[in-house]
Amino acid sequence: MPRLSAASAAEHRAAVRERIFAALRRLSVSHGLERISFADLAAEAGISRSVVYNYFPDKQSLLVAYTEREIARFLDGFASVRAQATTATERVARYVRLQLEDYRAHPQPAGPELAPLLGPEAHRRLQAHIEPLNRALTDIIAEGVERGEFSCEDPAMAAALVHGCLGAERIPLARRAHDLEDAVARVTAFVLGGLGAGTATEPRRSP
Repeated sequence: MPRLSAASAAEHRAAVRERIFAALRRLSVSHGLERISFADLAAEAGISRSVVYNYFPDKQSLLVAYTEREIARFLDGFASVRAQATTATERVARYVRLQLEDYRAHPQPAGPELAPLLGPEAHRRLQAHIEPLNRALTDIIAEGVERGEFSCEDPAMAAALVHGCLGAERIPLARRAHDLEDAVARVTAFVLGGLGAGTATEPRRSP
């Protein structure tokens, strides 16, 4: 039997990982994370259970790896979208749209859903990878406050509330229960209203 080259072996491993991740994404919507077993994943991905274990020794490592990959993919996509926007208001609106589009195209478990399934160490790793997402939105909101576009006292808290608002649409969009464009319009209006967009008229002065 011919041996795979290093490049071919790496491509094969990457392809199998993607099949496992895709199976996890589908099953998380239809079954819920807590009910998914490695046997379920193997059947959904069309591979043996032993292959799943070869890639991920346990459910915690699988969930952390999947979440890390999804957050990195989202941030890469948002970086280019963010660069095209000229105001903080536009950046927040684009962030909202991209997140909701992502929920529809790439259904994924949310932090509160993952937390009970992870041990302390896995949860710390997960939080470390989620933090850049929180920081990106916090920085945009803080920029809007400085420019006089938003009126809020705590950009970090505002970012957490925005993520909570977005999270409410995660499952309905993944299950096609909500129309994407309706959700984008509704959530964008609510978020920008909550940030005081259009009501703050003077840039914040440095002390």
